[in-house]
Amino acid sequence: MTPPAGGRRPVARAAPALEVRNVAAFVRGRRAGWERLAALVARARSARLPLAEVEELDRLYRRATAELALAHGRFPGSDAERYLSDVVASAYRTLYRPRASAAGRLRALRDEIPEVCRRHPGPLRTAVLFLGAGRAVGGAAVWLEPAAAALLVPEAIRTSVDAGRLWTGSLLSAAPGVTGAALAHNNVSAAGLAFALGLSGGVGTAAILLLNGVLIGAVLVYAAQHGLGWPLLGFLGAHGPLELSAFVLAAQAGFILATALVEPGELPRGLALQVAGREGARLLSAVVPALLLAALIEATVSPAATFPGYSKGALGLALAAALWTWLRRAGGRQARARPGTGA
Repeated sequence: MTPPAGGRRPVARAAPALEVRNVAAFVRGRRAGWERLAALVARARSARLPLAEVEELDRLYRRATAELALAHGRFPGSDAERYLSDVVASAYRTLYRPRASAAGRLRALRDEIPEVCRRHPGPLRTAVLFLGAGRAVGGAAVWLEPAAAALLVPEAIRTSVDAGRLWTGSLLSAAPGVTGAALAHNNVSAAGLAFALGLSGGVGTAAILLLNGVLIGAVLVYAAQHGLGWPLLGFLGAHGPLELSAFVLAAQAGFILATALVEPGELPRGLALQVAGREGARLLSAVVPALLLAALIEATVSPAATFPGYSKGALGLALAAALWTWLRRAGGRQARARPGTGA
């Protein structure tokens, strides 16, 4: 749909009822309209709307644009402004831009994922902290009390290490596709669980990070005590940095969900969870491809003796650096292009 001749449709003038002083009251009085607008946008993406609903969508869009202008002036940086900005931007694209191709949607997602990651530094730091704390606890426990390995290190790993060899050589004995698929399934399942357990208030997400960290730390120290530290680091070097980075992002998504549940801010809890769920899903759309690539590398490059340890480490660090560079620097153009944000 295109605007009428002479330019875009005029933005609806803010009604006197918009004169509010409290964010909660602002949201409470307009939530139904925003949710209806979001629902119409979602339906328009998958089916053609009847004329009456197109007109309703246009009317709600113009009203929401006026309300966004008020929110931008009175409540800048609030959850309400950010949520309304997303709704207005989605409605604008639905009304005034041609339907995006698959490539266009991928380009939009390419910019949206880094925005979400940068918008929530607290959950990201929390995820890194719990994973690092788990590694420190697991490593220190086995270092200070070797008998703790019986509790913290799986028996199959202890048996292999006690025999003077790594347990990773068997990865090459199976077809890479089969092994890679099994590894990918395990990794993606763990990442999805870390996200979903955000609904436990973040307790489950923190527990998964701690348990995985303890296991990694304990295994590393146990292998080092038996003279296999460097060979194990050589195995982990190719896929480990990317895999752990993706897992941290999945946990960040879980903590975003937990924050919306425990401290929803100005938005009602249900609406805050909807917003957090969408943002977490965007992060997972980067996590899954990263884990698939890490699983492929783990099944082929990591256990192969033909690749020296330093080259595996360089590959792993380069992949992780590429991921974090993208998350840190991408997405600025889309943020500036959003309508109604005052940019």
